Amino acid sequence: MDHVTAAAAAACGALTTMIAGWLKVRVQLWRAREESRRQHVRTLPAGSRIIDLGERGIVIEVGAQEGRAGGTR
Repeated sequence: MDHVTAAAAAACGALTTMIAGWLKVRVQLWRAREESRRQHVRTLPAGSRIIDLGERGIVIEVGAQEGRAGGTR
């Protein structure tokens, strides 16, 4: 029974390592995506809208910066 227990422990350890690696990569991708979105938001003109589609991306509607002569209030 000792060999079975050791094999099960080794398999659990390997599975845990694989899951931890996968999770680390997912978190890094999520952070990179969020940082990219923050950078895009900072550069948008007033009146712009952002629609977050989650894993499928984002839709950005760029607002027009109108001067005093052309704008309506």
